[in-house]
Amino acid sequence: MYFKCRTDGEPGNSLLNGRPIDGSASWEGRELVIKSRMRSGARELNFRDFWSLSADRKSLSMEHRDDDLAGQITILDRAGQDGS
Repeated sequence: MYFKCRTDGEPGNSLLNGRPIDGSASWEGRELVIKSRMRSGARELNFRDFWSLSADRKSLSMEHRDDDLAGQITILDRAGQDGS
């Protein structure tokens, strides 16, 4: 899966798993906020992803707030040089 967007708040569109998706991305303080919308059948899905990097730069977090996936959090930890 590949999603490309600008980070200056300009609206754009792309494909996500072959489906059209539109939205925007902008910085709010130290967080990158990606707002997107897509259709799944008759339903319109709205997402607001808040991305942030930990102070030690070893974890990248993404939290859904006030959207269709509200409360879901993803944390990606940096792997070591040896792949751990």
